[in-house]
Amino acid sequence: MSGLPPEFQQRVADILACSPYLQEQLERTPEWLKALANTSSYSEGELVNKIADEISTIDDETTLMQRVRQIRHRETVRIAWRDLGGMAELTEVMRDVSDLADALVGSVLDWWHERLCQKFGTPHSREGMPQRLLVLGMGKLGGRELNFSSDIDLIFAFPEAGVTDGRKQLDNQTFFTRLGQKLINTLGQITADGFAYRVDMRLRPFGE
Repeated sequence: MSGLPPEFQQRVADILACSPYLQEQLERTPEWLKALANTSSYSEGELVNKIADEISTIDDETTLMQRVRQIRHRETVRIAWRDLGGMAELTEVMRDVSDLADALVGSVLDWWHERLCQKFGTPHSREGMPQRLLVLGMGKLGGRELNFSSDIDLIFAFPEAGVTDGRKQLDNQTFFTRLGQKLINTLGQITADGFAYRVDMRLRPFGE
């Protein structure tokens, strides 16, 4: 922490004493520490747009898996820092944690949709209208009350039956099933960088 003001160094020590997770992440990626010195709250939609821009530049699945986890850790560190340092109200913390999950789900979904469309063509209805997978956030994610350790509860749906328009045609159900599997795997598979989110697809009105 050399080069940082003494008062900031003391704040770092106080906050890290409350969170082994923050200590571990900042030891692994110390360059994040300087950014925390001037961290501020995001405006509405800013975090979602920032993550979408980052994910859209990725070219391969290996990099996607790594970057998604790095983004999750980086933004969780920022949110937890503001929370433990008394710089954010609870409403901001829950909003940012929920926006982070929403942004990663949406960005990864878009990334895989584009790749599967390149391979199989774009899904269309029988009337020729392009189709997209709908991902509904339920539970705490749907209520924008996600906490740091929450699973994310998702429901998948698509508008209409049909087929893709590529040389290797798939019916829409098969296409969107593969897309959903890719999304879940990208978020939930454990790698050297951990996992991004545990995805629960078993949500029922009264539990299982």
